Amino acid sequence: MKHAVKRGSLALALATSALATPFSAPGASANEVLPASTVLNLADLQAGTPDKSVPGITRTEYTGLPYKGPWKVNVVVIDPNLASLNLKGTFGTGLGTSQQTTSMLGGLTSTPVRKPFVGVNGGFFDGNMKTPGTLTDTWDGDLNGVVIQGGKLLSEAVRGKGGRKFSTSLVLQHGRAYITELSTNLKIAPKGGLDSDEERQLDGINRVPGRSAHCERKDPEDKGVPPEIRDNDTGVCEDLSEIISFTKEYGTTTPTTALLVTPNDPDVPVTPATKQISKDEGFEVELNSAGVVTACYDPNEPVDGSKCKKGNRGGKVIPSGGRILQGIGEGADWLRARTRVDSEFDFTEKVEDTRFGTPLALDPSMYVTAGGDLLLRDGEIQYTDPAEPGRKDPRTAVGTDHYGRTVLVTIDGVDDPDHVVSIGATRGELAAFLKELNVIDAVNMDGGGSTTLVWKQKLANTPTDDNAKERPVGDAVYAGPGGYPME
Repeated sequence: MKHAVKRGSLALALATSALATPFSAPGASANEVLPASTVLNLADLQAGTPDKSVPGITRTEYTGLPYKGPWKVNVVVIDPNLASLNLKGTFGTGLGTSQQTTSMLGGLTSTPVRKPFVGVNGGFFDGNMKTPGTLTDTWDGDLNGVVIQGGKLLSEAVRGKGGRKFSTSLVLQHGRAYITELSTNLKIAPKGGLDSDEERQLDGINRVPGRSAHCERKDPEDKGVPPEIRDNDTGVCEDLSEIISFTKEYGTTTPTTALLVTPNDPDVPVTPATKQISKDEGFEVELNSAGVVTACYDPNEPVDGSKCKKGNRGGKVIPSGGRILQGIGEGADWLRARTRVDSEFDFTEKVEDTRFGTPLALDPSMYVTAGGDLLLRDGEIQYTDPAEPGRKDPRTAVGTDHYGRTVLVTIDGVDDPDHVVSIGATRGELAAFLKELNVIDAVNMDGGGSTTLVWKQKLANTPTDDNAKERPVGDAVYAGPGGYPME
């Protein structure tokens, strides 16, 4: 990373006491009677034999000691100092769809020796919409926060969880991970415009206009944007005046108003509020790689001289190297008043590392995936469970230690009617557990039925959905062979 993070006295103490690899936990004799414990901690876990079959990567599976848990925990340590390794993120076939983690990783390359060694599910996503007539694994994959692939910005920043101003991001570059908070500043303006008032905010990238899953989409620095309408029961918000940009990485045709709300999480009921999808046909603009308008579509009679066609938004193939804009409400009006075939637009897309207040330099070696709650920073716990922390769930986390290693952790939470396999953990327990592993910085990723670990192309944990069936997710984080690109 560009900046070196200063560590406090606690971090220095951790540096002198940490084990090289793997992490270990104390055992207990078979005859020893231990008090029942359901709070996850390292002392209550029994480490299995570490799997070091992949150079530079160690996987250790932990289970609960007698009368502890029970738990099934996987800890994977990725050390780029020991082997040439890539550490990247992927959203599979496109941002507009979701996929199972094994499918995402398996589709990265057709060359067996270049397949990823290990991967986990990524960040939070909408996952509650699909196009009519598609298979059950094609839910919308709208990721909740900054996504960068190969140095290209593909999804905008959102509010942070737990009251933080910006969402936590996992930056992956040169085989190492860096955890920070990122903000984005997106603008659109007619090319050559003389009036600064012509510039307008670009509200988002590669997501359904008007819909804000988790109610975190609105940038806290936005000015003059109509407030979102929040539904406190479902966490779905709407902003009925937006302009959204779609790139080829969306992976499918632009969204229409015919999208269906069908949650992939059986624990989330479909209510009138979760069905919030703007039915405004709005205005749609196709641009080539130079930002020149090649076509535009208006559900109303097109403006004289615009050369736009009459038609609804959605269902268009996104041009390679170009983009498509969809506007609704005031956003549609803004585009309609300024769009003509052969007219041009300028776009400003800036990303800031708010941890240091400096621009994030984007280059082809950088990958960023959106995270959830910040769990650890500089060895200090950043997340504490509320007074009523709620149920224990499966968890996925990504962290870094003082050696520059990346640590992947999955905690199963399977409750079989006949046999409890693993009880999961709260986020507070996860943060404390990561600190016991001598992790310095850590972020909570999507959990529950999304929690997935893939080891050497095979599912290595026990998901909770439909008898251990993998849930389609928005993206994944993985490590694979280095030396030259995997693609």
